[in-house]
Amino acid sequence: MIDTRLWGKSDGLAKPYPLIGHLVDSAMVCGAVWDGVLTAAQRRRVAEALDVELEQARRVVMFWAGLHDLGKIMPQFQDLAVRARPAHCGFLREAAYTHDRVNDSKVKKVRHEYATHRALPQLLAQLGYPASGGRIARLLLAQVAQMLGGHHGRYPEGIEPQDVRDPLIGLPELGAGAWAEQRREHVAALYEVLGRPAIPDRGALPTHVAVLIAGVVIVSDWIASQEHVIQRQQKSVDAHPEFRSSTALCAHARSAEQMAPALVEDAGLGRATFGGGAFRDMFPEITSPYPLQLSVEAGLAGVVNGPGILLVTAPTGDGKTETALYAASLMGAACGTAGLFFALPTQATANQMYGRLVRFAEKNLLESAQLTLLHGAADLYGPYTEPADEMTHGDVDPRVLSDHEAGGDQGRQISVEASRWLRKQGRGILAPLAVGTIDQALMGVLPLKRNALRHLGLSGKTVVVDEAHAYDAYTHALLLRLLEWLGAMGVPVVLLSATLTGQTARGMVRAYLSGAEADAGAREIPAPSYPGWLFASAHSDRVVEPAEPLRSERERDLAVDVRHVAHTYEPTVDGGRLATLLDVLDDVATGGGCAAVICTTVAEAQQTYDALRTHYRSRYGDGYLGWDDRSEEDRAWVDADAGPRLRLLHARFPAGRRAEITAEAERWFGRTDKPEVRRPTGSRGAVLVATQVIEQSLDLDFDVVVSDLAPMAMLLQRAGRVWRHAAPAPSRPDWSRGPRLVVLAPVGKDRRLSVPASWGDVYAPSLLHRTLELLERRNGASLAVPGDVQELVDAVYDPEFASAAPEELMERDLRRMADDMACHALAGMVALPPPRLIRSLHALTTSDADEELVRTRLGAESIQVLPVFENEAGLWLDGACGIRLPVSGRGPAGRFTTAEVRALLGYVAPLAHGPWRAECGPVNAPPASWRDEPRLARLVLLPHRPTGGGTAQGALLGATRITCDRALGLVVRREECHGTPSG
Repeated sequence: MIDTRLWGKSDGLAKPYPLIGHLVDSAMVCGAVWDGVLTAAQRRRVAEALDVELEQARRVVMFWAGLHDLGKIMPQFQDLAVRARPAHCGFLREAAYTHDRVNDSKVKKVRHEYATHRALPQLLAQLGYPASGGRIARLLLAQVAQMLGGHHGRYPEGIEPQDVRDPLIGLPELGAGAWAEQRREHVAALYEVLGRPAIPDRGALPTHVAVLIAGVVIVSDWIASQEHVIQRQQKSVDAHPEFRSSTALCAHARSAEQMAPALVEDAGLGRATFGGGAFRDMFPEITSPYPLQLSVEAGLAGVVNGPGILLVTAPTGDGKTETALYAASLMGAACGTAGLFFALPTQATANQMYGRLVRFAEKNLLESAQLTLLHGAADLYGPYTEPADEMTHGDVDPRVLSDHEAGGDQGRQISVEASRWLRKQGRGILAPLAVGTIDQALMGVLPLKRNALRHLGLSGKTVVVDEAHAYDAYTHALLLRLLEWLGAMGVPVVLLSATLTGQTARGMVRAYLSGAEADAGAREIPAPSYPGWLFASAHSDRVVEPAEPLRSERERDLAVDVRHVAHTYEPTVDGGRLATLLDVLDDVATGGGCAAVICTTVAEAQQTYDALRTHYRSRYGDGYLGWDDRSEEDRAWVDADAGPRLRLLHARFPAGRRAEITAEAERWFGRTDKPEVRRPTGSRGAVLVATQVIEQSLDLDFDVVVSDLAPMAMLLQRAGRVWRHAAPAPSRPDWSRGPRLVVLAPVGKDRRLSVPASWGDVYAPSLLHRTLELLERRNGASLAVPGDVQELVDAVYDPEFASAAPEELMERDLRRMADDMACHALAGMVALPPPRLIRSLHALTTSDADEELVRTRLGAESIQVLPVFENEAGLWLDGACGIRLPVSGRGPAGRFTTAEVRALLGYVAPLAHGPWRAECGPVNAPPASWRDEPRLARLVLLPHRPTGGGTAQGALLGATRITCDRALGLVVRREECHGTPSG
């Protein structure tokens, strides 16, 4: 007989909640997750793996989900409530519950999920689960125990054979006597309540199925553990004095079953179903679809009947995004997925795509489905967070109780707003629709805690990876592993790229196919055409390509002007970088127009901007204000005599300031058919100095683009920002007669490539060398877009590359290949193995790293810093000392509200880790009261001292002076004299 005094939840409740109640609740919620969240394909995959009928598979998974907290029937856990509830826990002194603690571990307490893992195999064996027939790790009962033992995010190590016979031998802390009897009774009671689910007669499940079920268990537990759920179910317990009876437990189960679907819906979980139809039906605003879009529609319709991978390669502006959304809808419908994750390289591109996906979903969803934005600063993006602020109205989020252990009608209203439950860390990937940085998916192939949630979230969706060319060797290796996992899970994938080598493209397709079927990776995959597309089926040899060569709406001749420059900022040095840049920009200064100058590093961009500002001051007088966005006087000037408007944009501005500059750039250089765009016209031009941040994230159009030398693919990407908009086309100055890219190639006295030391290791010198030689061979001939693009991109990586300086190139190539090999090796060391090679789930969660700090891309760690300004009155957020640094918020107990945290983070900027970090002291620590705010606790304060005239002396940390300047952003300079950590 069940002992209902054994509690499952206690903290925060009026009285303890019986464990059997929580087990039943979790099982019933699991049934609702199975019905309302898992797709038909996922349910079928689980049933096939279990070798049972669908309905039986549902009940088997519900049974497992209910068993997750069985380990709470253990003396150490039940003792946790003794101090707070001595009367209730009096039963623990009864003779039946006597436990000799002499043999208990003196090192650490046994957590309840680990107890579940160790106790469960014997109990499942007693039910009839196979307990022999191979290595213990290959038994289903051992794998189920591992899945449930991982319901707090980390899978335990495998069990020993003796655990099936008697788990008390290895873990006496479980408790004998009544403890063991109650574990058996709870298992038997749940088994009966669920109608005696089938006993699968098979070994361990495929890894990709096991992690899916593990994710379902975690979600079911979270939903069932919400305080309001338990309080409501407690009434069911109270209504039955004999709650332990079969009748009462069945009534309790019916109560949980009735409310479970609404709980799942309230959490924001579910499926996203698009209306489908022809391309024009999904995008009625596109009256003349691009050839690429029509070709994919004609080629895939009626062909896709299961999982597969679609690769789309086309120039910027050929409609790849709409193509991907159409294809994702078609492919998802064909293989039974019911959701979408759109992965992009940067936070800025993800933010931009969020708005586009909202509009697409509102027009094409059959029913409401929630959409999340996933990246580290999503809560700073107003269009995503502001609706949530309005939604909360000061309410308290639903609390999950811990265990205090360490339909298509006309006029329908379609909502895509994410619930508060989904906005909590780690849950956003579970939303039916999500857009975010690629890191959010790549963390699913790193051994991180709770990665089962990412596996669950991705497995029911179609995944789109945009800018598939934009990643370094390390990230690319992780992306290949992710594609293997997606192939194994039957997830349809769409890859988009404007500049991808044929070899890289085929490698990505093969990775996906090898995950779907072990030998499929060896299939012959043709080189993709450019522009073009290729679809490869996961479970057949079918490969579909365009029926005829595609033409691009972006066909044009791009003038590429390569200038050899000495890397100096002295304006008088003939052939120097600054002198050459001034010469190129003279047309803008005298004849108007819009120009972009793209620099390799933030420091180079700052120095370039400062040099241009100094030059324009000397040319137009001290009254030159073109650089000052606050000047009302400057806004009124429209003729060339005022000097060009000048702005700087990079990633090292405080978030709020960067948003201001970005918005201004979009107003100046965006599409002229947008009402807010006011493109500079007339004789006064505009120059935007920037880093790579404008390559992908912003839809900007310039009359000329000037770029530091970069690898060929990146140069072509940047060229997509010159004469970008054709319909409608903006007015052009007389001097701009066609798209033109000017490349500043740094050379030494021998006129050969000389990579500046200030560039660091941003680009491999080998690729710069090859790119420069390829461009020089063209002798100034224009470049046909897209006709020449694929050939040039592939030529940079040609192993038979014929160089004018072969020995020098060989040395650089060897360094690049060694670096790439090291990156691939590192990725191989840290990434999860391919699913088919995993023998134990324990390998999936071995890392103790904090998810927020995990970097899936190599490079210096980014530190979030907060410049503050100090005077005799205290610390301030602004240089004018008008906004005081808040010590506490307006929330309960002085906590900061979400809006207050977001406002504070608007003053925060990222800064690469360096020697300065070790010099930080107490003055650089945030207020002690911020320690309970996760987004504020890790900030590093940089105290500045105002010096008058709108300037301030920055923080001196060792030999590094860090100054926040309104026009320049964070400026980092080395100083000869050393000082103490400063304010």
